Amino acid sequence: MTPSTRRDRHDPPPPHRTARPDRPARRRTPFKAALPAAALAVAGLAAVGPATARAAGTDPAGAVNAPAVTAGDLTGFTRAGNTFTISTSGGAKARVTVARADIFRLRISPDGSFTDDPAGSDLAPTTDFGPVDTAWTDAGGHYRITTGALSIRVEKSPLRFSVYRADDSTPVWQETRPTTWGGGRTTQYLARGADEQFYGTGLRLGEWALRGKTVPVAVDNRWRENDNASPAPFYMSTNGYGVMRNTWAPGSYAFDSPTALTHDEDRFDAWYFTGNSLKSVLDAYTDVSGKPFMAPLWGFELGNADCFNASNPEYQGRHDRPRHQTTPDVIGYATDARAADMPSGWFLPNDGYGCGYTAPLKSTVDALAAKGFRTGLWTSTGLGSIADEVGKTGGRGVKTDVAWIGSGYKYAFDGVRQAVEGIERNSDARRYVWTVDGWAGTQRNAVVWTGDTHGTWDDMRWHVPAIAGAGLSALNHAAGDVDGIFGGSPKTYVRDLQWKAFTPAFMTMSVGAPPARRPATRTSSPGGSPSRTCPSTASTSS
Repeated sequence: MTPSTRRDRHDPPPPHRTARPDRPARRRTPFKAALPAAALAVAGLAAVGPATARAAGTDPAGAVNAPAVTAGDLTGFTRAGNTFTISTSGGAKARVTVARADIFRLRISPDGSFTDDPAGSDLAPTTDFGPVDTAWTDAGGHYRITTGALSIRVEKSPLRFSVYRADDSTPVWQETRPTTWGGGRTTQYLARGADEQFYGTGLRLGEWALRGKTVPVAVDNRWRENDNASPAPFYMSTNGYGVMRNTWAPGSYAFDSPTALTHDEDRFDAWYFTGNSLKSVLDAYTDVSGKPFMAPLWGFELGNADCFNASNPEYQGRHDRPRHQTTPDVIGYATDARAADMPSGWFLPNDGYGCGYTAPLKSTVDALAAKGFRTGLWTSTGLGSIADEVGKTGGRGVKTDVAWIGSGYKYAFDGVRQAVEGIERNSDARRYVWTVDGWAGTQRNAVVWTGDTHGTWDDMRWHVPAIAGAGLSALNHAAGDVDGIFGGSPKTYVRDLQWKAFTPAFMTMSVGAPPARRPATRTSSPGGSPSRTCPSTASTSS
């Protein structure tokens, strides 16, 4: 399960809710088929006057008559080391900090201070690359900051920025008008090349080529086509550059002409990465935001997630499920899998939402280990017991769920980090965490997956660019539930399993052919409290 609902595979999907609706359990049948998992290689309009001048209109995020404020004209230019500070007629200040010949940071502070840095080092943990040669000149209408790879132009009137290659004639990106802010939003406007294409924005459900698209860089937990299951405030262009907005604020990127890149905050903070190819740009991005984690070997194998402790009175699903009455029942399924020579590697024998696990858990973990399976747990409540679940019981995976981290952004990021620390501080194991609602930098810590999707040919269609395209935001461990969790059929299940065997991570969850009749269900209110026995770790896609 991932998010907030679970139903029998032949039940119709529920209407969208951002909060968790009542959640009947889905019937689960034994494994049908599997293939070894393999890693998939994924590889203007100038504002007039000072900052007090305001313009009205419709901004890219759709707000009508939102006031727009600009910095005005450049009035001062100073240097301290490799940081260049620009003063303006409107009182705002801008800073350009060169971190490497091909990497720099641009910030604009409307009030002239740079004390507001909500992302800290979370999104950009590595920024010191040693000495870098920089120089500057006053070219009349603009200042020019140069490195061995770039020429950064700071236009004086009004203040605008553009970037060229070292020859100072080949454009990389150019602002068509000054950056604007106001009404809780800040927008940068860039020229779009005649054949320029854009990629990124995280695990986007659907197209991966974004020219002409307006993409929400925001958490909504809907998991349908054209949503972003794990948004990332990063994109890259075939012009040879990429941008990471250094923020936790949601946004919207309109890849039109000009491109309009908005985040919901009255500040601007972005890292720019340049290169001669998309690969080199992505390399530079991950040099700053962190390289993708290396999964344990068993994490590349097929996983299976389900509730086996269905007799728990607080479980929010069916209580009469055969062979799913207490957590040790999973051992029977592991025995079946090995008898059928199934190339699977791990189980999540609980699913939160009141399922919990039967104590003692260790004997179940040991029995699964004897058959070559690792054990993970997933949580809808938190990580209060992770030290014991990893250090004493032998659990090695964690799956976070939207009932806990569904608000996304920094809250979800920190929840994943806690899961990583819970594994690595209490064992000698590598991190292995599955999560929804990732962000820039999540590639360091977790597998991201596509949420509560459907077992249809159409969902399968848009999963292909979604999972492959996630790698273009460095989210190279990306997955989707085999055959989704709504609907499904034997044909879609087999085909979905076949192609997902070649993705970096994949998992089945309570899947199989629909039962002959709809089973009885038991529900609880969306605000109901999960069982106290629900573990605080997890490890699978839902």
